Amino acid sequence: MTKTIPLITVAFFITVLQTSTLACTIFSAHDEIMTLTGNNGDYSDVDTYIVFHPAENGKHGRMYAGWQQFWWQTGMNDQGLFFASASTTFLEVANSTQKPRPPRYLMYICMEQCSTVADVLEVFDQYNLDFLETMQLMVSDATGASVIIEGDPIHIKQDYYQVVTNFRLSQTNPPYPCWRYNTAVAMFENTTTVSPELFTTVCDATHQEGAYPTQFSTVYNLQQQLIYLYWQHNYDQVKIFNLTEELQSGYHICSIPTLFNNSLPPTPPTITGPTSGNKGESHSYDFFTTDPENDDVYYFIDWGDSTNSGWIGPNTSGETIIVSHTWNIRGVYTIKAKAKDTNGWESDWATLKVRMPLQHNTPFLSFFEQLFERFPRISQFLRYLFGYETTTFLFLYNKK
Repeated sequence: MTKTIPLITVAFFITVLQTSTLACTIFSAHDEIMTLTGNNGDYSDVDTYIVFHPAENGKHGRMYAGWQQFWWQTGMNDQGLFFASASTTFLEVANSTQKPRPPRYLMYICMEQCSTVADVLEVFDQYNLDFLETMQLMVSDATGASVIIEGDPIHIKQDYYQVVTNFRLSQTNPPYPCWRYNTAVAMFENTTTVSPELFTTVCDATHQEGAYPTQFSTVYNLQQQLIYLYWQHNYDQVKIFNLTEELQSGYHICSIPTLFNNSLPPTPPTITGPTSGNKGESHSYDFFTTDPENDDVYYFIDWGDSTNSGWIGPNTSGETIIVSHTWNIRGVYTIKAKAKDTNGWESDWATLKVRMPLQHNTPFLSFFEQLFERFPRISQFLRYLFGYETTTFLFLYNKK
């Protein structure tokens, strides 16, 4: 039972994503020169990542892209093996129910162990495939072979290209109900020349906007092991990764949005307000920053007494905000403040030191406080003699 938990978790999240209208467009094509695959990852969550795992312990080196908190939606290994997944309508898996369930998501096992589509089909033949009841996969390799795995039905590529979206080919007759599928097929039927530019154009033509937009797109050259990465259906900017070179750098993971976000952080806030006062009284401070792109900003204030403001905002860039605070114990405190913009870029810290003296009951204590400040060696002597600061000494004396 324990071994099935990871797979059940994956299946659960795939079901959740399907009900949230997760959509993906996946395609593969080859000619005499190259084999390419492409993929659009469509969903409401912008928190996408690309991760690289070097070869170790007999496992192939590999990369994945997608939603780290759910599952990796697409990937390629150092053998030129590619996969991508798409949610779809429920279809019962019947032919493999007597076989054991895989110990974890089966495509992760295949990416670690397999080199070709034939290898993948051989591994899949060993297991119960009921995790595919609400999803389907496209798997392609560097030879140009490609297959769509629905569960029991599989579709081996017959033409120079293959396309899959979010309906099951085994359950549907033309005309097909998905505009993205029809658009991609029409584009491949109008040419036989395979190129990264063509695949980028297909990604663009089939991308989605609105509530569930295309969060990232990938184009893979399976023979040269190149990954062309695009963010949020902006096909004018591309990040190109060489899988061999990335794997030589060891394991690493990158947030896809931060790879493309060229935004600059706000300036460190200015802090204006009283630098001394009485404990137990409210003190007000002005905080001001500007953002180079004029984005709205948030402020985070650490009051130096183990309390903070949390993120305050959004506020207009260049707008002064006023925040008040009360220190209840005498001492010297350092106010720290930083700002971040709506893209999440944070400024450096700004600081302001403030002093909250005691409200002394007698002129005698005021005299000693001034004496300690004027002659700091006396403070050092008291610390050596009694083991506490002069501020503590005055506090204890005042409590008598």
